[in-house]
Amino acid sequence: MKNFSVRLATDKDSKNIFDWRNDTLTRSMSHSTKIVNWKEHKQWFASSIDSENCSLIICEHDIFNKIAVVRFDLNESGALISINLNPSKRGKNLGKESLIKSIEFFSKKYPSTKKIFAEVNEENIASKKTFLGVGFEKLKVENHIGYYLKNLI
Repeated sequence: MKNFSVRLATDKDSKNIFDWRNDTLTRSMSHSTKIVNWKEHKQWFASSIDSENCSLIICEHDIFNKIAVVRFDLNESGALISINLNPSKRGKNLGKESLIKSIEFFSKKYPSTKKIFAEVNEENIASKKTFLGVGFEKLKVENHIGYYLKNLI
């Protein structure tokens, strides 16, 4: 996609991420299905963008058309990745490019991180296909969650 870019999230992205997180389909595919209130979200968002162990990356087309947020949580094993598409962008094959560009961006910021893990609800067919399509390997399934790994070179 032409004019596709990624950048770190800023305060200006908080409301979009809040709305996307509370979308009905998003909640149904998440580890936690509860509605997040604004106060909780503001606290989580502020701590996330200030954390050295978390990267929130915004994927967008041009600068006014937000596609997704991709989150990386660093730990001793590597990084746990998750993606949440803007609900209006679902079904447009934008998840794959969002993951590819976000992983490239993340890898430049954290070159020593060599493993990226993902946890995907087994009912989330689109996400499963997307993660496999960008080179993740499915390791196992436990409690309806698929565990995936991508080794970075």
